[in-house]
Amino acid sequence: MSNNKLSEVEQLISYGEYKKALDLLNATEKKKQLSDDEILLKKYIQIFIHLDEGEFQKGRDIADDLLVDSIKKNNILRSIDAYIGKTENTICLGFYEESSELIQKGLDLLLNIKNKSSREYKYRKAYIKFLKARISQDTHDIIKAIKFFKESYEIRKEIDDKFGLLYTLLNWGVSMSAIGDFIKGEKYLNKSLKLAKELNNNIGIIWSWIYTGWIKYHIGELDTALSLANKCLSFYEPKNYDYTSTHCLDLLGNCYLAKGNLKKALFYFEKNLELRLKKGYKNQIAQSYYSIGKVYRQKGELKRSLAYYNKVLKSTEIEEDPIAKPTYLSTIGKIYGELGDFQKAKKYLLEAYDVLQKRKIVVYRYLNFDISIAKTIHYIIDLSVNNNDLEDMNYYLEELHKLSNQFPNLKQIRQLYRLDKAIILKSSSRLMDKMEAWTIFKGIAEEDTNDHEISIEAMTNLCELLIYELEVTGNNELLKEIEELSNNLLKISKSQYLYHVMVETYFFKAKISLLKLNIDNARLLLTKAQKIARDHDLFRLAQKMSSEHDSLLANLDQWDDLIIKKIPLQERVNYSRHEFLFSKMIRSKIDKLPNTKDIPVYFVILYPYDGRCLYSKAFEDITIDDGNLIASFISAINLFGKEALSSTGSIDRIRHGDYLIILQSKKDFLFGYVFKGQSYSAKAKLDKFIENLWKKTDNFHILDLSIKSHLEIPEETRNFIENLVNEIILTN
Repeated sequence: MSNNKLSEVEQLISYGEYKKALDLLNATEKKKQLSDDEILLKKYIQIFIHLDEGEFQKGRDIADDLLVDSIKKNNILRSIDAYIGKTENTICLGFYEESSELIQKGLDLLLNIKNKSSREYKYRKAYIKFLKARISQDTHDIIKAIKFFKESYEIRKEIDDKFGLLYTLLNWGVSMSAIGDFIKGEKYLNKSLKLAKELNNNIGIIWSWIYTGWIKYHIGELDTALSLANKCLSFYEPKNYDYTSTHCLDLLGNCYLAKGNLKKALFYFEKNLELRLKKGYKNQIAQSYYSIGKVYRQKGELKRSLAYYNKVLKSTEIEEDPIAKPTYLSTIGKIYGELGDFQKAKKYLLEAYDVLQKRKIVVYRYLNFDISIAKTIHYIIDLSVNNNDLEDMNYYLEELHKLSNQFPNLKQIRQLYRLDKAIILKSSSRLMDKMEAWTIFKGIAEEDTNDHEISIEAMTNLCELLIYELEVTGNNELLKEIEELSNNLLKISKSQYLYHVMVETYFFKAKISLLKLNIDNARLLLTKAQKIARDHDLFRLAQKMSSEHDSLLANLDQWDDLIIKKIPLQERVNYSRHEFLFSKMIRSKIDKLPNTKDIPVYFVILYPYDGRCLYSKAFEDITIDDGNLIASFISAINLFGKEALSSTGSIDRIRHGDYLIILQSKKDFLFGYVFKGQSYSAKAKLDKFIENLWKKTDNFHILDLSIKSHLEIPEETRNFIENLVNEIILTN
């Protein structure tokens, strides 16, 4: 190969254009045999092509070949390059101990080079420091990582290694973000992106977008994060960059999870798991299981969530990751607590606490307090108080107090200490202790904080204390405070896309409406809660809301009796106080929902403007000969019509004896379903029926034509409706 061609190859390598460099070498090889140095250079290039494409084991194998051949040829620089290339691929596989050993061997060889002022020496010295920084970064020793990145940056700047500077700045930015300096982190990432564009380095551009996207995610700019992730998707898919794609899919999944879009979050997490399993990225598979488990946990499907978390613990890679392991242990502990298995919950939380304490993890990367000694202590205290196990509570509270004094600038630790102190005081039977807890909860609730979980816990505990005070005093004014608190909870849940909190808060407000004997408003709030839950794939929570609504309808006579008898507020609170234990009212009961399905009685499609019936069906041998039921059905239609036209929303069901009637409108048509049993499954059937009919009839265009022409619906459409009724309504 001529000197000009060799210079061109080296220039392409310096820009990260490995495939183009390989093409030039292959073109030369077709014309004549490559020299020994050119063969070594070709293998070096292939290592980094496999690195870019996420084929890390292939990259390691070629690095081994390069090492053997370079030793035979006594080419010390290429031997160092072999260690560098193998380390790059090994880090990506998560083998950090092996990576440290490899890079140390490369460093030992480097020290044998006599001319330490040469560019070749400085280039490799900077690279080795960069890889040491990468290992420190990935093993969560961030301060050491930043030190090495800085040293690498200075050398690469001195020798004008722009490609090297690109990746040093990129990872330096990640490390700065990890310690919570998002401004400086984004600054370095922007510099990295500028260099990547200057060098036309696609991989560098993608990584810069991904890590900037993660910063936007952590500071709550979710739309910007999604935009960057989608840019990455369109950029990498044609080029088959599988490894970067896993990080991009992870970002997309987490953004949609944070926005409460569980369906999209699950789609991207499952797609990512499939890719990681296919490509053999074993060190990332546990993260995928964890992410999928988070989605199911948010859905309220705790046992299904637990199944994914247990897959995480079975992963052999977890034992080698002392940082990730306590995350999973702590999460599993919390789920067992929500399922009511106190002993297992405490076992996992204490194990997580021991690991975190040994590693002294006060706060995790990106200022993530969910993975910290402080948060784990909080979970232990909260779990123990809820299970009346106060042993060692003072010890854990004192440990939290020490942490708050040790890290005075970390406001969240101080808040957690105060929150847990108040939780313990609240559990006391003494009125003075409850009053002190009330003061602390109120103080936290009124403070500005980025940790909305702390604010929500303070507010919900404060609600419970106010209910207790209401029970003791019967003071109507307390209801105003409770409603104000619940309104603040709604504000937080809406701003943070916490739809499960939103649903639970509407449920709480419905219970307050019942206390005030405002039955219609309670029903309206339950309907709203169910709709929000269904719209955001919180199906078990939606089922819980539907079950509560059915229960209310079944007991309307009792509530009417309370209204007639003018039962005092204090007595009404005493009657139903257990309904207001905010922190326990949903999750602890969500796995105990009734399994009863709906039993079809009658189905009808109406054009409500003139009362025309387009289709109706009475099921099996049941006939609608109950005059009162017919009257109730007509009343339900009238009520539905009035509510649908009102500004407050609509009530979607009415009860008559053993019968329930649900109604739903779409476009100009009204669908009615009379049944016995639970309304949740009935509502789901009606939704599915309407969706299928909408698609088949061209958005009800066929039904519109029948109405306008005053004709029966076509036989084909009627047969389709009949089949749809049999397939959906009659199926349990």
